[in-house]
Amino acid sequence: MSLPEVLISFILLASSSSAALGVWSQATATWQQSRTLQHTADQLELMQLASHRWLRLHGAERNLLIPGLDPCLLDASAVAVALDQAVPLPQGMTRQWVVDADQLGIWQELSALNVDGEVQLQRRQLVSPAAYGLCRS
Repeated sequence: MSLPEVLISFILLASSSSAALGVWSQATATWQQSRTLQHTADQLELMQLASHRWLRLHGAERNLLIPGLDPCLLDASAVAVALDQAVPLPQGMTRQWVVDADQLGIWQELSALNVDGEVQLQRRQLVSPAAYGLCRS
């Protein structure tokens, strides 16, 4: 091989190696982002389960229902206070309780925030007092 051929083959080898390294680097970054996102989703699911477990075990011990004619409406603020004390959220997560428009219960909205404070993932689940045996007959 002559010197120009060696130089050209070296340049081709270097550029293809650089491109392959870029692809592997991008794949590693994507895998890491996916893993972090999955971990965050798992944390949200665990918080949902912990909230439901607490409601199942201790919901009847607290006055979580709205007093009045309908004996089966959850008080969103009472539930929020009780669960914020009993099942505190880790840093970077928020929880909101929103009354269902059809008065079927309240929605637990759990959000995971990124470092900028923007919602990264959100889980929403309807919490019905009847499901936890909280309704008065």
